[in-house]
Amino acid sequence: MDFYPTLIESNQRRLSDVGAVFLLIVLIILFPLYWLVSFAHRFYSLRMRGFWVAKKGRHTIEYEELRNGEVERLEMFSEMSVGAPDVVYVPSEKEWTQKMPDWAQTRREEILERVKSKLGTKRYEYYCPPE
Repeated sequence: MDFYPTLIESNQRRLSDVGAVFLLIVLIILFPLYWLVSFAHRFYSLRMRGFWVAKKGRHTIEYEELRNGEVERLEMFSEMSVGAPDVVYVPSEKEWTQKMPDWAQTRREEILERVKSKLGTKRYEYYCPPE
């Protein structure tokens, strides 16, 4: 007598494959939608308020301003913290005038107030080294 093992197939694997494909399709649809909404929010903010502040990557805060129909930008270094607010390193007044673009050199306080108003002080701490 020949022995043939019985094969028992489960639909569980097929359902997980369908779920993975469905998730992939949803992500493919949502990513461009997220990008479009983000771009529209930035555009609206620049047009209505005249500036845009956002965290870019892990260690950069980006400030953009609409000046004479062009977008000017500058970046400030930040550091992520665990269990504490992230630290934004603000250049001293001397460093600010040396390193920042011409349009921003005399506007340090105004730009910092805008950054603080957008990012807040609950999740961010602003550190300025003594001169």
